[in-house]
Amino acid sequence: MKKIILSLAILGLFSGCGSEDNSTDQKKLIITTNSHAQEPSSLALQEIVDEYNKINPNVKIEFIPGSSDYEETMKTKMATNSLPDLFATHGWSINRYKEYLEPLNDREWAQYVSPAIKPVITDENEKFYVLPVDVDIVGLPYNLDVLENAGVNPKSIKTTDDFLNALEKIKNSGVTPIYLGGKDSASIGNVYDWIAPGLITLNKDNPQGENLKNGIFDEKAWNQTGEFVKTLKDNGYINKDALTGNDAARALGTGKAAFLFFGTSMIREGLTFNPNARMDFIPLPTKNRDEKSYFITGERLAIGAWKDSPNKKEALEFLDYLAKPENVSKMATANVLPTGLTNAKSDLGKFEKSYELGDQYQYVGFFDREYLPSGSWETLCSIGAGIISGQLTVEDASKKMREDFDKLKKN
Repeated sequence: MKKIILSLAILGLFSGCGSEDNSTDQKKLIITTNSHAQEPSSLALQEIVDEYNKINPNVKIEFIPGSSDYEETMKTKMATNSLPDLFATHGWSINRYKEYLEPLNDREWAQYVSPAIKPVITDENEKFYVLPVDVDIVGLPYNLDVLENAGVNPKSIKTTDDFLNALEKIKNSGVTPIYLGGKDSASIGNVYDWIAPGLITLNKDNPQGENLKNGIFDEKAWNQTGEFVKTLKDNGYINKDALTGNDAARALGTGKAAFLFFGTSMIREGLTFNPNARMDFIPLPTKNRDEKSYFITGERLAIGAWKDSPNKKEALEFLDYLAKPENVSKMATANVLPTGLTNAKSDLGKFEKSYELGDQYQYVGFFDREYLPSGSWETLCSIGAGIISGQLTVEDASKKMREDFDKLKKN
């Protein structure tokens, strides 16, 4: 019931998108992202919005942070073509939101779009539709103090077997190996999404990438992902409150957990709980030792303008303001990520060298965005939770995944 009420509340806020106050000449616009209110990037964006409102009295930008219902809320808004004036595309600027967004190739800042993110946000006609504030580079955040105390060298983790062996050592040292914050279901979905490339598409013994792209889902191959999740649960490698926990950054920063399946922004947030913590991130492991470990790349914070907004001119002007180097730097720094524009640079501090990745690794897209039909993310979260709770067997989870895969690919 609370989830329904929250969704209705967000819809109510969005219902005023694009509206004008008839009593004044002030234009009222809404910008929304999938980031929660207290995330560093949300706090940074709110500051930028406040600054913009001060210097532009004829415009009132209202920032609405996201919730766990963001994706469903946006689907509802798409169905009625009544979207916010500006919104974050959470990795789907091309495959889901393209037809609702204004092309941005002619903006002055377009020339600075980073080559690291440009292929991800560009369609077959060489058009792109979002301002990429930063470039998401996903690896596994870890607490080095915890790992060293358990006798684990993070650089020695190359395969999923290496990873599981490291988790066993960490558990034996008395620390939770992986903290999953199930109150935000993303961390459970991330286990599937991040580990699947190493088990499914980069597995030389039975690669499934082309099959998935051709609409063929192999339950037996997919079982490997469910078995991995079940192993984490059965062996005590995840926190006991994995389905309800909501303290990932604190757990990592204070050494109560060794690894997270959350983005690298959690490292910066973890430092607020323990400024002396030694944290970093490693690439994700593959099943085969002779296969390079990998990082996942894609959109992190990318914002577009609704093409049918009655305030499209003002929306694009704010997007231009957001694209100023100092603003891009501020928001990318908040997410502890490289900037999406080459004329801006984020302050990565002690993590500067962490992003000098080189060619010793592979770089892959987010699994669900590349290989699964739109809408599959919710299934990943639910089947992962089902295995952890014991309500689903591995085979049940694979069957549910295939059913949803077949249903969603027709939409």
